[in-house]
Amino acid sequence: MTLIDTSAWIEFFRKTGNPIVKRRVAAFIMEDKAVYTCPILFELLVGARPSEAAFIHESLGFCERIVFEPNYWEKAASIERKLRDNGVTVPRDDIFVATVASVNKLTIYCVDRHFDLIKDKGKISIGVEQGD
Repeated sequence: MTLIDTSAWIEFFRKTGNPIVKRRVAAFIMEDKAVYTCPILFELLVGARPSEAAFIHESLGFCERIVFEPNYWEKAASIERKLRDNGVTVPRDDIFVATVASVNKLTIYCVDRHFDLIKDKGKISIGVEQGD
């Protein structure tokens, strides 16, 4: 199973998005290997026009949803402290996504370098596949 990050979903939904990323996300969906989590849905809906929200929900309906469980908060806080101790600041939503991936042993498919930083400087075990 692969946790598709917001950065990859944006490319997938964008008309002029990276065709390699679009094909990879479509493949994850077609193979029933696509996973998302609450922070990703939140980020997508915040950035979407009202007319796009239904399509986002429809697309994510083909994916497995992993809920951000209450016990994940402490793990996320620990990751952020490790990052801060190493002088690294990343968007908090990415820490939440990395927490879900770590706890559920998922690979993250993304189009940004935040997860490489989180993995290396936050000292957590996650797989990261870059879609650039």
